[in-house]
Amino acid sequence: MMQSGTSSQMVCYKSKEEAVRLLTTYNPSEQVKFARYPERCVCGSAPTLAKIKAEYGEEVMVKWLVIELNDYNNFVGVKEENKNSLEVMKEVAQMIYNRYYHLKLSEVMLFFQRLKYGDYGEMYGSVDAVRILRAFKDFMYDRNRIIDKVAQEEREKAEAESRKNAITREQWEEIKKTRIK
Repeated sequence: MMQSGTSSQMVCYKSKEEAVRLLTTYNPSEQVKFARYPERCVCGSAPTLAKIKAEYGEEVMVKWLVIELNDYNNFVGVKEENKNSLEVMKEVAQMIYNRYYHLKLSEVMLFFQRLKYGDYGEMYGSVDAVRILRAFKDFMYDRNRIIDKVAQEEREKAEAESRKNAITREQWEEIKKTRIK
């Protein structure tokens, strides 16, 4: 797909087939699978919202977020007459992107799965966009804890590996003596 930007430069996005593959891979129906491995969601190699916008275009990125938001609407049983309009959903998607563009799709899916569990509060009757955006703040705290935990595990693993190769002071002194001779 080709789209002209505001400058004289042309921007080339990935194909429609690739966009469909992306939307299928990171479909809300896969949230449960993703959420089983929060560390992988946060530290894995899934693309970020910013990368999706850059490679597929803003429309695909917004569409993906709207799909996630609609899935949440359906999950909590919001009646059709109480659902936000598509325009409101797109605006919420843009707001999520504006603040959390660095999140991976897998992290956003983890967020929505946890939102479904009620980890960030409950919603009745209609989905409150402000509450969702506020819930992202709580999720960012959880995300940072996951990052800290993974970093701590990596440090401990590196220290254990370092200890395997470590020598005692006596061994070092012996090596030093043999080198001096």
